[in-house]
Amino acid sequence: MKHTRTAVAAALLPLLAGCLATKQDLETLRTQMDSDRIEQQRQIQALIARTEAMLDSLSTQNARMRADVANRLLQIDRQLVQIQSLSGQSQQQIRDLQRQIEQRAEEARAAQAAAEAAEPAPADDAPTDRTAANDRPATDRPATTDRPATTDRGTSTRPATDRPAAAADRPTTSGSTTRPRPTRDDAPPTADDAYQAAMGAYQRGSLTTARSGFQEFLRIAPNDRRAAEAQFYIGETYTRDPDAAIAAYQRVVDRYPTSARAPAALLRIARLEIARGDRTQARSHLNQILRSYPRSDEAEEARTQLDRLGTR
Repeated sequence: MKHTRTAVAAALLPLLAGCLATKQDLETLRTQMDSDRIEQQRQIQALIARTEAMLDSLSTQNARMRADVANRLLQIDRQLVQIQSLSGQSQQQIRDLQRQIEQRAEEARAAQAAAEAAEPAPADDAPTDRTAANDRPATDRPATTDRPATTDRGTSTRPATDRPAAAADRPTTSGSTTRPRPTRDDAPPTADDAYQAAMGAYQRGSLTTARSGFQEFLRIAPNDRRAAEAQFYIGETYTRDPDAAIAAYQRVVDRYPTSARAPAALLRIARLEIARGDRTQARSHLNQILRSYPRSDEAEEARTQLDRLGTR
């Protein structure tokens, strides 16, 4: 019996030793895990701190960038205001100069008209010396006219004063004067002169003078074969006034619909409408080119513009 108990105790001893070793290992493992957890938390806190520092730095830089951008935008706004002010002053000066040029041109035309009206009457409107002498009373004439005139046969005739006045008043060929032919300076400008002068001013860049010249040409020769060209170039002179340009181009279409300039005028109108954002009117004029002038050079450009606008 005693021997049996000893054997059992010997068998249980390793088991108890194993249990004790397992508890110690668990304690060691728990201690290691706690240490690792603490290290992880420390690293996480350090990472969070670095991230917050980076965010603070980025926030500071962002604030500086915002302030810098705002400052630059303010400077740009000020510069834009100055540019707009200078542009407005320049446009006003240009309008004043154009007004002065037109006023001086009008004064020059008025002075020329006054000078033409003040010119003396032509020489043939005034009586000749012979006629004036015959129109004077008989008492003022020389005494020799009272003597009877004699012929070759010695017979006397009636005094010269008894002759009919019509015969005395008839001007002779040698004593008569003819109306002087007007010189080129006195004659009004012809249609060719007006057109060439206007075209020369346009090519030199004197748009206001060119516009006045083309308008004068249309006044002189409204049915000339170059009338559509002149009206088209009137539209070309309105580089800063799209409304006036559109109105001038529209007159080309209305007054000269069969001219080669009519589709070009419609294309100019469409481009001006696109530039100021009125796509509906632009499409209308482009479609008018395709309907009325399908074989013109402008028709292909009209199709291209319609494709860009998206819908016909």
